[in-house]
Amino acid sequence: MKSRRVRAIIAGATGYSGRELIRLLLQHPRLEIAGVFASRSSEAQPVAAIHPQLTGLTDLECRPFDEREIGQLDAQLIFLATPNEFSHEVVPGLLEAGLTVVDLSGAFRLRRPDEYPHYYGFEHSRPDLLRTAVYGLTEFARDSLHQARLIANPGCYPTSVLIPVAPLVEAGIVEPDQPIICDSKSGVTGAGKTPTNNTHFSEVTESLKAYSLFRHRHSPEIAQGLSFDGLQSRVVFTPHLLPINRGILSTIYFKAAPGVSSQEIARVWQSQFSRCPFVRVFPEERLPEIKFAANTPFCDIGCVVDSDSRQAIAFGAIDNLLKGAASQAVQNANLALGFNEADGIWPHGAGL
Repeated sequence: MKSRRVRAIIAGATGYSGRELIRLLLQHPRLEIAGVFASRSSEAQPVAAIHPQLTGLTDLECRPFDEREIGQLDAQLIFLATPNEFSHEVVPGLLEAGLTVVDLSGAFRLRRPDEYPHYYGFEHSRPDLLRTAVYGLTEFARDSLHQARLIANPGCYPTSVLIPVAPLVEAGIVEPDQPIICDSKSGVTGAGKTPTNNTHFSEVTESLKAYSLFRHRHSPEIAQGLSFDGLQSRVVFTPHLLPINRGILSTIYFKAAPGVSSQEIARVWQSQFSRCPFVRVFPEERLPEIKFAANTPFCDIGCVVDSDSRQAIAFGAIDNLLKGAASQAVQNANLALGFNEADGIWPHGAGL
């Protein structure tokens, strides 16, 4: 019997995450690309002219975003690798048109609309969609993802923090009256493709700097992911910019409950992620590094606990463009459509 294939659209295809989505879908066994779109003000041009890495792999044309044209493509799925306010604007109409939406922006990640003016700079007009959107941190959202219509793909930093820490909070391993300190470092592609004064080569190379302290839009997202036990006011998140292209390493400090060892933390993770193909638990003697996760769809995690002080240091390493964006979006789409979670992602889906 021939496998069911689903036609998918990629919007925001000119960016880094859009490029990774095209790569993944070009060799996906169940998804086929129905159309590729850029901003409304763009001009049509070949995908390979935008992303020379794809030369010889596709003859697709990237066109200006047009809802009428999208409605004529007979597609069932759309990935939005688009700015936050653009996703906020177009998602309701795409849902009304019958499309399943996987939104890689932050437009539908937070449940509280009152947080959007402070962290995202706009008023959220659809609190009803915030309530119904599935927050697609895949390893924790499987049951909710089945037949989901609107999936809010997580941010890259929250993915690197929540995968290692959320199971430990839930298991009572983290002392509830102590802070969780998230010291995270990202490659420059996390800032997007549009150049800024802070992301020019001469500003980034041979340096390391913190940015957006106490106001980064991923702060409330991390807090939301840990709010089930009231720790949201005790999360301290500091992002840093690394002089590398891609990858994130989050170092997370917390006080462990009495008697907790590194081995017990590893057992909690092994139990939580035993059926999760894209989480790898590293031993104390070989902790996660960016170079192990770069160009892969994995989140690598590890932890060390000092038995005398009960101080614990956990680590989460990902590729910000894959597990932090495109490959996680495809994971979520696979599960929403009833496909195998790993379809189109590994081993051939990364680092083409």
